[in-house]
Amino acid sequence: MFTFVIFIISLALLIFLFIMKSLEINRGRKIFLERQFENFDAWILKVILKIKFWWSHVSFRNLGKISLWLVTNIKSSIVALKKRFDHEQSHFFSKREPKAPNSKGSVSFFLKDVSDYKRKLREGRKE
Repeated sequence: MFTFVIFIISLALLIFLFIMKSLEINRGRKIFLERQFENFDAWILKVILKIKFWWSHVSFRNLGKISLWLVTNIKSSIVALKKRFDHEQSHFFSKREPKAPNSKGSVSFFLKDVSDYKRKLREGRKE
């Protein structure tokens, strides 16, 4: 539904622009939109001329130093960012060492009884 409404609005605006242009052609004079566009174009031309004037005063003698300074600063900031990222994410990327199994005795009471029984038998044979 939203697409249909946008389509109808754009179609109405397109028809409005065609009607305005045909009225301009029939009457031989410009209507408000054309005058606004001309004023805006004149303003853009003034801005471009000011930029061109100020750009003509720029000296390019220190361009190599400025570019070297930019490259150095960008490189150092990237290295600092990489070090910070590597430090924060080190536990994620590094492989953890498996813990050495500690012998805490038997797992169940039955196995504990069996191991105690075997130990008693071994001790009895040695005596």
